[in-house]
Amino acid sequence: KKYILLGASNTSSSQYTYAVAATKVINQYVPEINGSVVETGASVDNVKRLRAGQIDIGAVMTDMVMYEAWKGIGMWKDMPAPDIRMLWVYTQSIFFNVVREDSGVEKLEDLEGKKFNPGMRGSSTEVMTKKIFEILGIRPNYYVGGTADVVGAIKDNRVVGFVKVGAGFQLDAASLDLMTLTKIRLISMTPEQVKKVKAGIPYLPFFTVPAGKIKAMPNLPEYINFGTVVGTVALKSFPEDLAYKAVKAILRGRDTIVAAYPAFKDVDVLRDTVELSMIPLHAGAYRAFKELGVKIPERAVPPEIKP
Repeated sequence: KKYILLGASNTSSSQYTYAVAATKVINQYVPEINGSVVETGASVDNVKRLRAGQIDIGAVMTDMVMYEAWKGIGMWKDMPAPDIRMLWVYTQSIFFNVVREDSGVEKLEDLEGKKFNPGMRGSSTEVMTKKIFEILGIRPNYYVGGTADVVGAIKDNRVVGFVKVGAGFQLDAASLDLMTLTKIRLISMTPEQVKKVKAGIPYLPFFTVPAGKIKAMPNLPEYINFGTVVGTVALKSFPEDLAYKAVKAILRGRDTIVAAYPAFKDVDVLRDTVELSMIPLHAGAYRAFKELGVKIPERAVPPEIKP
């Protein structure tokens, strides 16, 4: 057996739940693999661990982490990862700007000078939020910490809120936990703010959740914020045959994954992977997709298999 480690996120995150389910179906349908999930600091940490050989597969956001690492730009200028390759996309998610209802924060500008967590320490959420607020000219007093620590700090009113990626377009487990004892408000971006951020980060996606569509907050009006596409990646050195079989396993075990991570039901793995990935596919994933009749755009073709 090939023992592999899959880097996920914090255990309190829905992304970790997905990783456990995905690893379960890979172990079930690929007898050559014995996979285990590793708790990590999410996307940024996962790319660093891939580069260091500490994990074999990692869950990574496609925009400001996966793409920038592959291109060697932004924070990755001095530590590029040109060998990173896409395996499959598993979710599209929106980020939620969550604040205490009694914080007095009703728009993003109100966060100026207030204690606010931009995302889990070392995560792509943290990097992305700080960059966006810099573009908007908003300067919160950033509180640094892990998800569980931050949720506790918000409950104790030591921090006014945080930025947290959703489970698809719904609040994730950490935000729902916060709601059990604390009334919260979600702060939407304005169209003007979206336009300004897009001018600075053209490859960052934005999503709109229609009024009444967030189950935990059915009275919420339309919500707009930046989002992300999350996929699993490996280095091109990961065995092609195992990558091929892992992709097939994810497709075969879809129902098992959806039972644990409902947002997966909204993803068409074959279509969304090739359409949304901004980096080349892993050679094994490319072989699996081609075999299933997927039309693969030139930008997603692995350079190592080109004639």
